[in-house]
Amino acid sequence: MTDKYAKLEQYVRAPHPVLPESQIKYLQEELRKLEVSLQGAYGALTSSGPFIQLPHAMLMSDQDQASAGVTSENLITYNQVVGASGIRVEDNSKIWFDNPGKYLVTFSLQFTNRGNAAQEIEVWAKDGASNYALSNTRFDIAARKSTSVWSHQVAAVSGIFDVVDPALDYLQIAWWSNGPDVFLEHYAAGTTPDRPAIPSVIVTVNFVSGL
Repeated sequence: MTDKYAKLEQYVRAPHPVLPESQIKYLQEELRKLEVSLQGAYGALTSSGPFIQLPHAMLMSDQDQASAGVTSENLITYNQVVGASGIRVEDNSKIWFDNPGKYLVTFSLQFTNRGNAAQEIEVWAKDGASNYALSNTRFDIAARKSTSVWSHQVAAVSGIFDVVDPALDYLQIAWWSNGPDVFLEHYAAGTTPDRPAIPSVIVTVNFVSGL
């Protein structure tokens, strides 16, 4: 039993796909052709490194973002690209994809309310210039705690974004509030104890599968 698993392991852990040899000459030749084809496909998938590279991105903002008013939508912007492959940001708000497929999008938005009354917030996705159907979510944020301490609400949402045509399909995230005192807020690093800064926006995008 040990020998059998040892032989299996040598194929699994090989630097490229290797098929076991057949004891029949005809099958050996066919298997060799298949092995060459698999090695070519494997090489294409791993051409940028030793592992399969899937499209991904982590985007952030370390800036406050204000509401444009109760009759306007607000587009979330990014000024920090923590890491990305096959995904890029243009015009600070448009997320473009190099490849078609289904992408898991997760975002965390640090809202604050600087006013004396509770406010409503809505957050949704846009595909190009059009609203993405059934993508809206509503949140309520309490009134501020004091004149110097705001109230806080984190809007965390995830969903699947379909990219059919990479030349046309780009993702934007929009938000709205029913009052002017709601902001996307960032906070500087803290001390005693040392704490990292808080971004106003965190968005992660991961390739899930082809269409």
